Amino acid sequence: MKRFAGFVIRFRVAIIVIVIALTGFFGYFLKDIRINPDITTYFPADDSVVTRFNYIGENYSSSSMGIIILETDEVFSKETILHINELTNLLRSTEGVDFVTSLTNVLDVRMGEDSSIQISRLIDEYDLPQTPEALKKVKEYTLSKELYKGRLVSADSRYAAIICRINEDFDKNDISLRIQKSVKDLNLPETIYFEGMPFQMLNIFDYILKDLFLLIPMIVLLIALTLLISFRSTRGVVLPVVSVGIGIIWCMGLMALLKIPLTPVSDAIPVVLFAVGVAYSIHVINKFNERVTDAGMRKEQSKQALSEVGLAVLLAGLTTFVGFLSFIFGAYLVIIRDFGIFSSLGILFILIISLTFTPAVLSYLKPKAKPKSEEDPAKKTILLRWIDKLSWMATQKRITVIIISTIIMLGSLIGIPFLKNKVDILNYFREDTDIRRSSNVMNREFGGSVTIQIIVRGDIQDPVVMKEIRNFQNFLEQQDKVSNTQSPADFIEQMNEAMGEGKRIPDSRDKISNLWFLIEGEEMLSQVVNTEKTEAVIQAFMTNTDNEGYYALDQAIDQYITQHNSNKVTFYKAGMAAIYTNLGKSLTMNLIQSMVISLILIFICMLFLVKTFKAALAGMVPLLFSMIFIFGFMGVTGIALDIATVLIASITVGAGIDYSIHFVTAYQAFIRRGMSIDEAIHQTINTSGKAIIINVVTIILGFLVLIFANLLPLQQFGILIAVTMFISAFGAITLLPALISRFKIRLVSKKSSKNINTEEESK
Repeated sequence: MKRFAGFVIRFRVAIIVIVIALTGFFGYFLKDIRINPDITTYFPADDSVVTRFNYIGENYSSSSMGIIILETDEVFSKETILHINELTNLLRSTEGVDFVTSLTNVLDVRMGEDSSIQISRLIDEYDLPQTPEALKKVKEYTLSKELYKGRLVSADSRYAAIICRINEDFDKNDISLRIQKSVKDLNLPETIYFEGMPFQMLNIFDYILKDLFLLIPMIVLLIALTLLISFRSTRGVVLPVVSVGIGIIWCMGLMALLKIPLTPVSDAIPVVLFAVGVAYSIHVINKFNERVTDAGMRKEQSKQALSEVGLAVLLAGLTTFVGFLSFIFGAYLVIIRDFGIFSSLGILFILIISLTFTPAVLSYLKPKAKPKSEEDPAKKTILLRWIDKLSWMATQKRITVIIISTIIMLGSLIGIPFLKNKVDILNYFREDTDIRRSSNVMNREFGGSVTIQIIVRGDIQDPVVMKEIRNFQNFLEQQDKVSNTQSPADFIEQMNEAMGEGKRIPDSRDKISNLWFLIEGEEMLSQVVNTEKTEAVIQAFMTNTDNEGYYALDQAIDQYITQHNSNKVTFYKAGMAAIYTNLGKSLTMNLIQSMVISLILIFICMLFLVKTFKAALAGMVPLLFSMIFIFGFMGVTGIALDIATVLIASITVGAGIDYSIHFVTAYQAFIRRGMSIDEAIHQTINTSGKAIIINVVTIILGFLVLIFANLLPLQQFGILIAVTMFISAFGAITLLPALISRFKIRLVSKKSSKNINTEEESK
């Protein structure tokens, strides 16, 4: 690192100018950064289930279904029916809304008074019921029909649903916002809920914006205060914050330049980068404060300081970079892959800035005077007294430290089998949010909004095919938490019943064709069958459930399809329930894969650092200890794997190893100077230990800021990282030195120690 340090100090002016210029360049593009709240785009487009889900959305508008729910004492009252009709007309006139279904415009097929089939609207929008008798009659008829009860009106007639389908070619977020505003502007007396994916997207968009404007200023303030207390100097506050801020500007500017939007995961990138990246400048500043003591020699001493700390900072940054980069391998969700790519790039940017820009600026600053507390033992700060205590524990109470650590690790292993996945995106929101309140009503009164979709291909007018569709519906209705199935078979059976031939599928193709002819052109049909009658969609809904519920349903559907596909009819599954199943399976796989990749790559880095296999293993001990602890902690506390907490393993590996790296590199330097093992441990804890403690405090405070995030996974992610970093740092300055002291691990060869001593004597 001596040559590199000399280069940085020699070209320090050019480095400062280049960094400022690049910051201006990337900062210019920040104005173009956008937010993507569309849940459907978070999943991989090449997944067959996702492909079919998108296909159904484009051709049947089923994935863009927004639902407005009215809550009142009695839906079938003159005022509420009027309000339902008013909302229906409002939505129908909204640009971008394909069609609307409500009690006042839904298609109704019944037997006429002259025994003929009568096709009309359930409630005539031009002749709304006015008298109590007429309203009672409509209520009794509506609640007697499965097509309406539990779909458009609740069984107790306290809730009514209005379903609108948004055109895929329009900006769903913009249309949802306009719908929500228009409905609220009516100031209706009923309680209004907005449910369905378009409104969920709108909520996500709002939460991402709120998180950005709240969390970033909060973490900057907290870290600045921590640095001020720790370093008690302006440079100790300004330089780390500015260095990380520049790296974040580069990262976010590059995202905007490449048109990569922010999502519920990537909106945490600035917080993560601030919490993790500030460590590099902390260690550089700490070393400069230690080494640069003479204003006349500050240029040479700056080179020496950077050459001593540079390798440790470089390896710490590279291991964190590797940890984040491992997310791109096998990530099922696009948002996790993007998080991995840009958080790793952000770490790389901050690392480069910390090793170039930060020392370049420091080399111009006057040496920082040593606090009297460091010169006079009687005036030592609490931090320094605590460091002395840790040094004593690591060397004098090493057996106790090892035994306690072993007990904690064994206890953590018990909790790991209880670790579970959480895949339902709706469960990522707090109970007091609008999105959860609306969902609770939807689940309780209308059977949920998680879609189950089955594509049917064949001659839809063939009685055999139509009966197979009906059989599949019957199968779905028997599944737990599934309700409100819909398919072309419903319309055919309803019309056949109105014709007086019973609620069943006719036996001849001609009869089915004749029945189709009677309702040809009705907009409701476009939701379930194509114009050529060669393809149909069976759609059902289920309430939000746990992983086991989605897995069980998915397995049952797969088995049914395998048994019933034939040369006449072919079924293909789609829908959010199937996507959640794939997501759940991928979370565990992604966790294991990213963890293994990052562990292997980081072990190689440790091997490069310490040069011996035994020493590399020793350096990995605190990391493995913290990983076992955190997974046991998740199992015991019930914090599940989800789109955010699945990141915990690789971040633990990438960032947690930093403390061991800084300890090991400093320890090696003291051993090479000829110190005994316990003396080297004491000196290492008293020098690098201070930077490690400042580092871990800033990281913990930084990640705890995420508890104020709107998304529950980000809150839990912040808690987990804070706990993990504490355990990793504790292990690096207690367990690792205790093991080194107990087993007399030098981490360097005796030959290299002698060479160092010989060189020093010759000088």
